Amino acid sequence: MKRIIVAILLVTTIVCGALALSACNGESKAENEYTLVAPDGAPALALANISSKIETDETEYTIKKSVVSSGVISTEALKSDIAIVPANLAANLYNKGNDIRLLAVVTNGNLFVLSNSDEEVNDLSDLVDSMVYSIGQGSVPDMIFQTLLKEEGIPYAQGEMAVAGRVTIKYMTDGSEVMSQMALAKSEGRTVFGVLAEPAVTNAISKQGFKEVFDLQTLWAESKGSEYDGYAQAVLIAKAQVCEDKAFVEKLLQAFSDNAEWIAENPAKAVENIKAIYEQTSLSTSITSEVIARCNVKTITMPEGKFYYEQMLDAVKEIKIAAIGGKLPDDNFYYAG
Repeated sequence: MKRIIVAILLVTTIVCGALALSACNGESKAENEYTLVAPDGAPALALANISSKIETDETEYTIKKSVVSSGVISTEALKSDIAIVPANLAANLYNKGNDIRLLAVVTNGNLFVLSNSDEEVNDLSDLVDSMVYSIGQGSVPDMIFQTLLKEEGIPYAQGEMAVAGRVTIKYMTDGSEVMSQMALAKSEGRTVFGVLAEPAVTNAISKQGFKEVFDLQTLWAESKGSEYDGYAQAVLIAKAQVCEDKAFVEKLLQAFSDNAEWIAENPAKAVENIKAIYEQTSLSTSITSEVIARCNVKTITMPEGKFYYEQMLDAVKEIKIAAIGGKLPDDNFYYAG
C-alpha cells in the first residue's frame, strides 16, 4: 500500500511539473507567464499599450491582461500576479497579511466639481448652503474631497436636502445619476454641484451645459505643496515573489511610463486597445486627447513616490482608518528597486 501511495505521489508531481502548473489544483499557468488585472474606467488606461510580451536580457515573459468591474477588483487582484487597484486598497490588502509590494502610482486623480448654473464660485466655501451630488462614497476621491473641506474648516454632512451653514453631500450610484440630479435641479431653478470624474466630466459639460468650478487635483496639490499635480488614486502592485526578479520589474515599470506618454498621443487607439481586452468597458471610443490628459495617467515609481502616496493615506486614515487596514503600511510594502 505504501509503495502504491508513493508511486501516485511521484506521478502527480511529475505531471504537475510537466504541465507547469502553479499548483496542483486545476488552475494552470504557463511558465514565465504573469497575470495583470485592472479595474474598468480611467485606471484601465494605464495598461492600454502594455505589451503582452516583456523581455529582459535572460527571459521573455507573457503578460496576460484583463479588465474587470471595480466591484470585484479586490478579489481579482489577489488572484493575479500584478494588479492596478485603488490606492487605499493596496495598503488594506498588505495590512491584512497579503505578501504584495507597491511598485508605483499610475493614476493621479481625475476628479472635478461642476455647477449647474453660471453663478460665480471662487472657493470651496461657496459650496456652503448647497447640495453636492457625488460619486464614490467611501472611496479615495470622496475622502480627498472631504479632506479639502475639513482643511478649510467648512462644515459638511450627508443629507437629502440642503441645510444652511454647511455643505450637504448626497452620494449617487454613478456619474449618470449625478448628472440627472443636477439637470433636475437646473430645471427647477436650483443651483447645485456635482463631484464627477473624467471622462464623465467632459460629457456633462458638453451635453448638459454644466460648468467646471474646481479641479480637485490642483486644490490637493496646492494644499499639500506637492511636486505632483494630483493625488495617488490608483496604484500598481505585485506579489512579492514577482518582485524578486528586479530585471522584469524594471522593464514593467518602464512599460507603464512609456504607456502614459503613448496614450496622450493616441487616445482613440488607447481606448480601442482596452476594449479589445474588455469589450464592456465604460470608456468611450470618442474620448479625446484632452480628456485623456485629464484622466491624469502618470507613473510615479517607488520608493521616490512614497511620501506622495502616504499623503493620500494620511487623509484616508483621518476619515476612515479601516479603509487602509487600520494603519500605515511598513517600509517593506514599498518596492525598493
